[in-house]
Amino acid sequence: MNSLSQIQRCLILLLLLLVQGSVLAASEVGKVTYARGVLTGQIAGQPPEILGKDWPLFNGQTLNTGSTGFAVIELDDGSRMTLRPKTTFKIENVETREGSENALFRLFRGGFRAITGIISKKKPDAFRVTTSVATLGIRGTEFDARLCEGNECDEENRELAKTAQSEAQVIGRVALVKGNAIALEPDDERRTLRAGSEVYELDELRTGINSYAVIAFNDRSRVTLSPSSAFKIEAHKYAPEAPSENNALLRFIRGGLRLVTGAIGTLNRKAYKVATPTATLGIRGTGFDIACDGDCVDNTALYDPASDTPAARLLNYFLKPAFAQTRNGMYTRVWEGTIEIQFEGGTMLLEQDRVAFIRNNFSPPVIVDDFPVNLRNMGNAPRPDTLKIDEDLVTKLDADTIQPGLYVNVRDGEVGVEGLDGRTVTLRKGQAGLAALDGRTIRLDFVPPFQLFDRIPDPSQLTPRMRQMIELFGTQGSDKQEFECRVQ
Repeated sequence: MNSLSQIQRCLILLLLLLVQGSVLAASEVGKVTYARGVLTGQIAGQPPEILGKDWPLFNGQTLNTGSTGFAVIELDDGSRMTLRPKTTFKIENVETREGSENALFRLFRGGFRAITGIISKKKPDAFRVTTSVATLGIRGTEFDARLCEGNECDEENRELAKTAQSEAQVIGRVALVKGNAIALEPDDERRTLRAGSEVYELDELRTGINSYAVIAFNDRSRVTLSPSSAFKIEAHKYAPEAPSENNALLRFIRGGLRLVTGAIGTLNRKAYKVATPTATLGIRGTGFDIACDGDCVDNTALYDPASDTPAARLLNYFLKPAFAQTRNGMYTRVWEGTIEIQFEGGTMLLEQDRVAFIRNNFSPPVIVDDFPVNLRNMGNAPRPDTLKIDEDLVTKLDADTIQPGLYVNVRDGEVGVEGLDGRTVTLRKGQAGLAALDGRTIRLDFVPPFQLFDRIPDPSQLTPRMRQMIELFGTQGSDKQEFECRVQ
């Protein structure tokens, strides 16, 4: 059969379907705003219809996209969705009446990219998507969802893995926040920190008044940042298979910090350091506190070579704690292991249950009895080793191998993923999760490349110019898509 007769047969078949399509009795809830390739809609008991731009959508209608096409739909509440190729998606019920807002959908296969409308914003959890492995509760958001059942996602992921490796890697997550905390990025962008938020290299983490945050790093080191405090993650590289490559440098800026080291401090002790305004702390597998009384450094007295004589150092060593505590400066207290205090004039080991006061870069540490009374409880911020932390916060899956399940990636807002195990994982902006076919519900520490670099546009990206480009070159940006004739 030549190509012309094949096209003619397809056209005849499409005309027959259009003639057979009857007026649907179900309530109208939206419309199709764009369709590339074949898009069909069907209500139980009715034959399928070929749908096109501006065609109405109804409650109870199941939508199917072809193998190389996609469609964008818009609902009455303003929600917009891009249905991916090979997708089966059902509009179970959409209700926009005041007080009765509800939106329920079912994804049978494939995936979609969504920007939700009024319903999810006015009535949290009234916007839901059910699948064979999980139920999604949507709270005013932009997100992607995709069911990976065969090896298609895995193949896409392998093609894109090299691109993904250039992206910033998650090195930890926020385990607990009380009050307010933010991350300041190198370009001065700010992120609000909540439980589960990602942490990256070069982030500066800050807490507000009467607030604290606990950070869980991927090497199992833990940091508690006390109220009105800040520290910056200058470097944090953890490679279990290559201990010599591990390193961590945290820069303490102000306030208070409580730290217990993890694998990096065990595998490569010399490579784990905490820089402070008055000294650098070398870690030997330990737990310790840092706190500042007033400013972290007292530079009112310049360095005097005469003060560095043996007699002056001996006198300084025996200074009474009360005298030392009247000055600005930094205190450090070891509650497990040993730290090495590296300052301008040399080094000093501080052992377990000992406390040191450091005035500035030029003054040697002074052993004191304890922190000043106002600093002893660290603003009620807990020691990180006393908290039970959900290890799924930093669970690593192999980013190069995608297992079957429902993958959800949040571009803005919040999505709750309830899996077959009954566990709900809450995902926020920039986070991803997996409801696996084996029942596990997992928070990922990476966004899968097949979602991060999705070639199918989200609804906000489908501008008139992009539509023109897609019609000319397809979503792959190369050859035209072949003519497709399929009835689903």
